[in-house]
Amino acid sequence: MYLAFINLFPILIAFILGFNFKKFYSHLGISAVEKVSNACLYALLILMGITVGLIPDIMDKLSLVGINALCIATASSLSIAIVLKIFHLRTRPEGGEKNSLNSGQAAAFDIMGYIKDPLLLAGLVIIGFLAGFFRVIPDMDYDPVISWLLYLLIFVIAVKLSYAGLNLREIFLNRTNIIMTCFTVLASYIGAAAVSVFLPLSLTHSLAVSSGFGWYTLSGILFTKMGDPLLGSVAFLCDLFREAIALLLIPTLSRLGNGNIAIGVAGATAMDVTLPIIEKHCGVSYVPVALLSGGIITIIVPFLIPFFYSL
Repeated sequence: MYLAFINLFPILIAFILGFNFKKFYSHLGISAVEKVSNACLYALLILMGITVGLIPDIMDKLSLVGINALCIATASSLSIAIVLKIFHLRTRPEGGEKNSLNSGQAAAFDIMGYIKDPLLLAGLVIIGFLAGFFRVIPDMDYDPVISWLLYLLIFVIAVKLSYAGLNLREIFLNRTNIIMTCFTVLASYIGAAAVSVFLPLSLTHSLAVSSGFGWYTLSGILFTKMGDPLLGSVAFLCDLFREAIALLLIPTLSRLGNGNIAIGVAGATAMDVTLPIIEKHCGVSYVPVALLSGGIITIIVPFLIPFFYSL
C-alpha cells in the first residue's frame, strides 16, 4: 500500500495543479502546451530505453526467461483486448458500432496511419536502449529525471484536459468505467492461466507474474524480496513486454475506435507511462478514465503479487 501511495501521490498532485492552472493563467496557447507535451513524451521514451539498456546482463535475462515472460505478456494483453471488446460491444450506445466500423474501414486503407506512430514510439525506445546497452551515455541513475519528466507531462496533460471542459465527477463515478477496470484484471488472469499450461511455471506463479500489470519497477523487486529472483526476472520482463505491447497497440486501437481497450491493455501504466500516448491518440476525454483504471490497478498490484505467489 505504501509503494502504491508513493507512486500515486505526486502524480495526483501534478494532475490537480495542471487541471486548476487555467484559473490562475488563462492566456496559455494550446499549441505551446502541445509542443511541451510531445517533447516530454519523446524524451521519456528515450530515457525508458536507456534505463533498460543499462540493466546488467539484460541480454542474458532476455534469452533465459524472455520466452516465458513474452508468452504471459502476450496472452494477458490479448485476453484483455478480447474481453473488453465483448464488454464494449454490449455497453456501446445504439448506433455506436456502425460509426466505429465505418471509421475502422476508412482507416484500413491507410496502412502508414497504422504503423507510423507505433514505429516512431518503438524507434525512440530502441534508440535509448542501444545508447544504454553500448554505454554511449553516462551510466547513472536516470529514475529521478524520468520521474520529474513524467510529473511535468501529467501536469501538461491536465492543463489540456481543463481546456476541454470535461466533467471529471461524471467520469470517475461512472459505473461502466469501474466495471471495465474489473474486467481488465479478470481478463489478464484468464490469459495467464490459459498460457500457463504450456509453460514450465505453475498456475499460481503465472498468475502472480501477470499481477504486475505492466508495473515492471515494482514486480521484480517484490519477487526478489519474497526470495525468488528468477521469477522476479520473469515478472520484470513480462511487465516490460506488456508496456511495450501497449505502446505499440494504443495508436492502432485508437484508430479503430477502441480507446477503452487501449486503456485496458495499458494496465497499471495507463495512469503514468502510457497516459501521454493514450491522450495523444485516443483523445483528452480518455485521460480521466485512464487515471481511474490505472490508479485502481496500481493500488491492488502490491497485494495481488504476494497473494498469488503464496498460494
